[in-house]
Amino acid sequence: MSKHHNRDEWLYDIEARQRNVVFSDTPANEARFWRNLYEGKQKLTRTRHSLGLLAVLCFLLSGSTFSIAGTFPRLLPPASDFRLSLREDPHSTLPLTASCEGEAGQTLTCRAFVLTLENLSQHTIRLSGHTCREPEVRIDGQIPNSTSGWWAVSSPIPGPCPRLNWTNTRLRPHESTKFETRLISPRREREGSLLPGSYTLRAVWVLFGCTEEPDGTDCLTPLQDTSNPNSVAKVGIQESVEVVSNEVRAESPTLPNLGAMKFSFDANVIPASLAAKLAPDLRAKCAAERAGSIECTAFHYRIGNSGARAVRWMLGCGDFFPEYLADGQWRPVFPNLTCTVNIPVETPILPGSVVEGDFSLAWGYDISPFRSPGEYTFRLVLSPRACFASPDGRFCLTMPHNEPPIASSEVTVRTQ
Repeated sequence: MSKHHNRDEWLYDIEARQRNVVFSDTPANEARFWRNLYEGKQKLTRTRHSLGLLAVLCFLLSGSTFSIAGTFPRLLPPASDFRLSLREDPHSTLPLTASCEGEAGQTLTCRAFVLTLENLSQHTIRLSGHTCREPEVRIDGQIPNSTSGWWAVSSPIPGPCPRLNWTNTRLRPHESTKFETRLISPRREREGSLLPGSYTLRAVWVLFGCTEEPDGTDCLTPLQDTSNPNSVAKVGIQESVEVVSNEVRAESPTLPNLGAMKFSFDANVIPASLAAKLAPDLRAKCAAERAGSIECTAFHYRIGNSGARAVRWMLGCGDFFPEYLADGQWRPVFPNLTCTVNIPVETPILPGSVVEGDFSLAWGYDISPFRSPGEYTFRLVLSPRACFASPDGRFCLTMPHNEPPIASSEVTVRTQ
């Protein structure tokens, strides 16, 4: 990254790449889990290891090429017998999807790259894949001020295939195959942030397959066989070969002024037992006999995007500030716990759309002033932190920044 990137931008890069470590409910994090398990970076206890093997078995039965190294031997030449070349293609004819319309199409995330994999060995090889997935190609970006640190910026989206249709690519000595992709596509997830600046990129292609015998017999089709419903394709559990490309420099330009964001915000009171977006254990404590207590009162909020562009809202610490009315003045409800969420959850909000959620004072706030039965008036103040996003909301176009606070309407809570 260039020297024009400041510390805040770099911290956001870190946050964006790690946001799913805590909130593991997105495809990007699923991909990272399987990759780390494969590479031995995901540390498991003995019990979790056994469960993990069972999960991998189920995953492989669905047609995945993810594997545990060493389960089935490597049948391809070593990585040194391949050459992987990476280059940007400014004249690509790949279609621009909804993610890359308008100004988003100028970003590095939407640019196309061509990879050429050449067989340098003296043997004919066969490479395995699936028709429903992209090749197992990851694009990495170099960590600033580091000579060896890399982080994934683009990876294939994992998931089972509707139908298990294998591909069988044959490469004679010195023959090559090409793969062209944008860093984001319907089958590829962008990870992290590629804000305006200069980047060093490389590609890693994970290969599965085999080396032909001299008589030219197809060595791969038997390894892809799943005719036995209780069997796993051997090619899916074999030791892979990872080939690393050359490094290239790429620029992501500064975008023109995208205008101003505009949010709407409101909240109403509901019983905590009906607050579907609260933690289940909190809802479970709110049986009928406690329904009238302050602990079992929840605020259901709606955040709307009233602007003309898609945004990504960052939910972290200090987003909501509850206040109550006393002696004609609004006073804060003080927190009694320290927020430890340092990785924000990013939620896309398209123009005209809303996101909804539930909020409770029972977790992390001093509710002692409201324990006595009576009537209390509250409001929530939202301090939105957001970035302008691609038209479909999949990635940020700008650095996240804080928008002016917005207060909800007053709500009355009657406790018993």
